[in-house]
Amino acid sequence: MKLPIARAGERLKVNHKLIPYSLWPTKVGPKGNASLQPLLFSLDPWALIDQAIKTTCPNAAKNEALACLAQARDFYEGATDAQRIAAKPLALYYCFMNLVKAFCLTRATRSTFDKAQHGLAEKLKAPTNRELTDAFLTAYPTPAGGTPLQNFSEFMLALTGNALPAQKDYDIPVLLPQILPGHRLWSYATNKKERFVAIYDIRPFLDKATGSLWLNLYFVSDDLSRIDISGKDFLAQSCLSPDFVQVACDELDSSGRRLICYQQVNPIVCATTKYANYLQQLFDFIRPILWVTVATVPPYRRHYVYLRPPLEKPQVLPQLLSIYALAYYFGSITRYRPHHYPSITDTAFGPRVQDFITGQPQQFLYLLASEFAKREIAKPSIL
Repeated sequence: MKLPIARAGERLKVNHKLIPYSLWPTKVGPKGNASLQPLLFSLDPWALIDQAIKTTCPNAAKNEALACLAQARDFYEGATDAQRIAAKPLALYYCFMNLVKAFCLTRATRSTFDKAQHGLAEKLKAPTNRELTDAFLTAYPTPAGGTPLQNFSEFMLALTGNALPAQKDYDIPVLLPQILPGHRLWSYATNKKERFVAIYDIRPFLDKATGSLWLNLYFVSDDLSRIDISGKDFLAQSCLSPDFVQVACDELDSSGRRLICYQQVNPIVCATTKYANYLQQLFDFIRPILWVTVATVPPYRRHYVYLRPPLEKPQVLPQLLSIYALAYYFGSITRYRPHHYPSITDTAFGPRVQDFITGQPQQFLYLLASEFAKREIAKPSIL
């Protein structure tokens, strides 16, 4: 079937520069106008988190947030210390938990986390009760009265604006493929097709005549043919449908491979020609379905969509929440049933689990530091 022609427009430029996709493209000044925010390089994201707490956290919660940050950093050292193997998963979770408390306090969604609970409980499905493959997490919402706070639900609230509405179960085998770094290890262990597809480019376009802004998303056609997925299923499983539609595209990537373009169906209309003021709204439109990797080489950020089977769709979490939930699971086993941990690492999933424990501390740290600062932060490639 012949594809529709792409909507006419030009690549958006601000101050004569093409605009790359960013979770936080602009910063709003005192007069309400937005200015572009370039990528920020830092060898010490802890210092940026500390600065964000000191400058934006409400005074009443600041000491608690800074204390949580100090504990998180100590646990981080334990989680990344090559000599401390047995306790790494537990240290990793407590690092994440304290970072999350500091984040929620800084975002002022709560004034204190005194007597807060994990908000998660790990369980096994009868009758087989096998670790990992039969494991699931029950997540609990914070009660209507606000006590006791449930950390997982509070993290969801601070990240997305919506707390967990009701008690819900998340199967560990459904959460495991949602972790982007090391995803191919999951694919290899399960003998299933990969679910992450890299976005080649995300480009904002402009129609000056109507003041309309929209996004075009580009994928390398080989990436879709390699996992043998139809265009219809790709749109549905990536959650691009119904907001994006495939349009005709004759572009090639730098290697000569054909690109596929998906265009935003409904543009946003700008009331003024200060287009930078609308970038955050435009880029936020696609944010809920993106996964991100932080790298030390250009382009420093890569964006992906996750192909979710229909039956698993209700259990797909935002990226940071899925990392946090799995860290809780592995930390809970390490704390309460350490003799069961080898029953996980000695299976086909062992490399995937070890990769998670080793690789997620720095990814989570840089991703959450960016949330604190509301700015893209990356580790520089040259020291």
